[in-house]
Amino acid sequence: MTVSERPSHQAPTLNQSKELKEDAALKSHGQDANMEEPKLKVETGDEWQRLSLISILYFTIRNFTNSAQVLIYTLPALAISFNIWDNLLSPEVLIGAGILFLSTSVSGIISFLMYKFRVHNQHVEIHHGVFQRRYTNLPLWRIQNVKIERPFYYRPFGYALVVLDTAGSGKEEAKIVAVPEDYAEALKKQVLYEKALHDEGDLDCLPNEYLSDEQSSSFPTPRTRTKAIDSSHSNEEVLNRRSVKDIIIHGITNNRVWIILGAAAPFYDDVFGLVSEWLADKGLQLNQLVGEQTVAWWQFGLYAFVILMMLMALVALLSVGGALFTFYGYTLSRTGDRYIRRSGLLNKLEVSMRASRIQMITAKQDWLDKILKRVNLYFEQNSTAGQQMQELMSPNKLIVPSVTEDEAFALSQEVMPECDLRGQDYHPISKRFITFWLFAGWTLPFITFFTIGALSSHLDIMLGSLVVFSAVSLLLTLRWWRWGIAYDSKYVYIRRGRIGIDYQCFEPYKAQQVIVKQSVFMKRRKQATVKFVLASGAVTVPFLPEDYANKLADSVLFEVESTRRSWM
Repeated sequence: MTVSERPSHQAPTLNQSKELKEDAALKSHGQDANMEEPKLKVETGDEWQRLSLISILYFTIRNFTNSAQVLIYTLPALAISFNIWDNLLSPEVLIGAGILFLSTSVSGIISFLMYKFRVHNQHVEIHHGVFQRRYTNLPLWRIQNVKIERPFYYRPFGYALVVLDTAGSGKEEAKIVAVPEDYAEALKKQVLYEKALHDEGDLDCLPNEYLSDEQSSSFPTPRTRTKAIDSSHSNEEVLNRRSVKDIIIHGITNNRVWIILGAAAPFYDDVFGLVSEWLADKGLQLNQLVGEQTVAWWQFGLYAFVILMMLMALVALLSVGGALFTFYGYTLSRTGDRYIRRSGLLNKLEVSMRASRIQMITAKQDWLDKILKRVNLYFEQNSTAGQQMQELMSPNKLIVPSVTEDEAFALSQEVMPECDLRGQDYHPISKRFITFWLFAGWTLPFITFFTIGALSSHLDIMLGSLVVFSAVSLLLTLRWWRWGIAYDSKYVYIRRGRIGIDYQCFEPYKAQQVIVKQSVFMKRRKQATVKFVLASGAVTVPFLPEDYANKLADSVLFEVESTRRSWM
């Protein structure tokens, strides 16, 4: 049949589509006798609702945390200008601390008084803000993720905090600060219910002739669909649990304590002074050990090694404590088309994410993870450029900490069937990656320092520059050796890393943009760089053969244009 011989069905106009969608919405909300809405209601009516008094504690702690974050940036200047330890109990410092405590407490009460919300006509409406009043109106069917937090000071009273965010948002859209836990769970179920009805209502509003045969035959009836939605709330399958041993391993292999050590930099002189005084009381003078030959060099080296091991043990202990605080009781489960992560020792956190909206799977394995054969697995969703969110608290990313390699393979297969991160034949990038970065960034500094050392007869400068240049060359070689890309007509795989290895996998039809770039020198060598832009971020693979890069870009774009699958 030629194009001219096809039936002359006209696509519905914009107004017709709206009318059809409204009819489908009416059917989905009770006019069809076969439909049953969830039993739990979240509508609060026309009247605006106030929060519980316990929310004052939340606002106070939040304001105090914001003030503390500002003070972190001013501490170095204060440490340089004043002797903090000597003036710690001075009247001025005590008065300032009292004013800060009083202002944060008063601001918490004012924030409580200025906050009100309601859930009305399938919309969440929030008025909040003190100096800058804000009004948020969020339809339930636009909400993509629901996160429920249970801070330790809420748990004895049975309250929770609900965070709602929409598609394309890299920050939290709406936050209902203090509601009963039962209401939070009911609101989550209602959001999932409305979202499922709305997504499938987009197909309901179109006549059958505008649906493919596969869609028409597989699309369920309203009654079947509602039963599936209701059963998805009750049938929850636990996919993974993390034991205390696994969390301890994660704390050791993923050390973040250097952030705390960096923030404490202004106090290092005072700490070293206290340590020196304590050692002096014990009869050990550091200046005598260093300045005078009172002990043998190997004894001094042994002392330094023992102190270093003690410090590393303390840092590891702090890191393990942070991991236990964040991931204790970790479970990853699936209900319907959503993945749910629950964890937390004092503050219970729950993050929900639709399976269809997962943009990319990332498996990270550092050098210590490789030794212990552990993998940190990430399921990444949308993000907003320029906003870096904490990976543990972000509603746009699910992390499964320190799983075994077999568990990582099984979970990746669960999210993206037939995904095989390690079984691919990766196409390596060109060796010119090494020479480019050596000549572009490191050759000139190496020649400069080596020449200075040679002219000034400083062998240590010459040797140091040679060691640094060799180390950089080794790291670049490892980087080139790890970096590669593969495509098996269903998924795109990227492998990279230096000592550790990171794997990434995404479905081609979710790519929003494909960029093929060439510099003048790369064009002469017939090489190109490919950049894939997804809602979760961009992935770049440099120094690929020009023909291979163009072929890969054409294949991904063809998949996007031919399937026209929606993942929103």
